[in-house]
Amino acid sequence: MKADIMFEEEMFDSEEMEDGLESIMLERRMAYVRQVSVDEVMDMFPEAPEIPQNQELWALLDVQGQPIALAGSESAAKLSAMRHDIETVSVH
Repeated sequence: MKADIMFEEEMFDSEEMEDGLESIMLERRMAYVRQVSVDEVMDMFPEAPEIPQNQELWALLDVQGQPIALAGSESAAKLSAMRHDIETVSVH
């Protein structure tokens, strides 16, 4: 699945974003945000441009752990969720 990638508040749109959003709708439109490493990003988002190793990255993931969006800050990832009417939940 492809997903949105956001850096410094800018969003990179994906061709298959609606597929990810459709799965969210089936899961009561909930997702979670967590910090991810560059290596994890390359696995989750194979279409991502080259990213510096020291870049802070946050992923918005559906309840099954599938990537929806990638951002350069936690607040930007949460903003992406809000834009798509997705509720973010805490994972402990």
